[in-house]
Amino acid sequence: MKFLRKLFGSAKAEPAPAERAQDLFAQELLAALRTAAPGLAPTYDPEAFELQCPGAGKGQRIFLHNMYAQYCRTPETECGDLFGGFVGFILDSQAPLPAGNVALDALLPVLRARADLLVTMPEDVPFPYQNASRPFCETMLLMLAIDTPTTIALVNDETLAELGISFDDAIGLAIAQLDERGNHNFGQLGDGTFVTTCGDHYDASRILIPDLVAQLPVRGNPVAIVQARSAVLITGSEDPEGLATIADYALQDFADNERAISLTPIELIDGTWRLFAVEDHHPVSLRNLRSHQSLWSYGVTKDRLQARLGEEIFVANPLVFANASDGLHFTVASWADGVTTACPITDAIILQETEAFPSIRRRFDDVIHFLPDIVRAGDTDYPPRVILPAALDDDARRELTDDYPEFNPS
Repeated sequence: MKFLRKLFGSAKAEPAPAERAQDLFAQELLAALRTAAPGLAPTYDPEAFELQCPGAGKGQRIFLHNMYAQYCRTPETECGDLFGGFVGFILDSQAPLPAGNVALDALLPVLRARADLLVTMPEDVPFPYQNASRPFCETMLLMLAIDTPTTIALVNDETLAELGISFDDAIGLAIAQLDERGNHNFGQLGDGTFVTTCGDHYDASRILIPDLVAQLPVRGNPVAIVQARSAVLITGSEDPEGLATIADYALQDFADNERAISLTPIELIDGTWRLFAVEDHHPVSLRNLRSHQSLWSYGVTKDRLQARLGEEIFVANPLVFANASDGLHFTVASWADGVTTACPITDAIILQETEAFPSIRRRFDDVIHFLPDIVRAGDTDYPPRVILPAALDDDARRELTDDYPEFNPS
């Protein structure tokens, strides 16, 4: 695809006042596609932020969120090559995927961020991976991909049915094939602290081969953070310095990484990955990962849920604060009187001041105690949100104010 680079300029377009930067990016990519492949006939849907290619063999939808994130992080002088790569990827992805035994031989396992995957799905169709995925340690989805020289194509429910294999059998086959591929490389961040260096876009998947991780010389059980598709950080459960190191490393560029997966530490116990029980004696940087994971997961899904719920319900994001005494982070949601709110699950809720009551900050569970008929928000269970009514009745508000303590994170 080197010839494609000659078709594009290298400077980022300046957004006009009435245009979103995302729309200008999409229009530039659209023009590049039409130049490189006149028969493709792509169109742009600004609401879904996707390109649609009805003239392509697969009639593919091309979600632009990750491409745009990469574009925003790229220096202007390199944008010409970047657009060439995007166009090459899109054109390559139009080739028919293998089927039957050839597809089965190309199956590999992948881990993806639950929140990010939901965002990239079109709003007008059901989640297409209901049968072709499994929740993995809360923040991730275990999925299947058909690996080709040019694309990593996620296997959806329809493709899984066509292959005539159950998800459990398919994931077992995929993990075995990844193990046979080899290239299971780990570099050292420090003594007893490791990071994957596989370099083939399947670093995150390596934790699905427990023996690989179990053999690393760490203190205690292996603890991993699947920071991105190409970076898994590993240390030991009994290594405070190692835990602090992987926590600090995991936060680097996480929010801006278009291939980010998770900040949630997990522990390998008897060959099975489970959530790592972060306790008060652990390093503050490790304990703070929970708040940053919450901020990111709710942040990337806010606009999608707001569009689904409409203007009658306000979708709130958590706020993250640091305790002055020890630097420990905690999350807070704000609830304004008269506003029905889709509220994230946080440590505390601030009830805003009204004419009759002062502003108070109470534990999340203390507030929810007065809302026995609470319901979940939206049509997805991740990340979880609950619907707070437009107002709390005066008796409940008075009791919360007078009889329940102010939330104190220390």
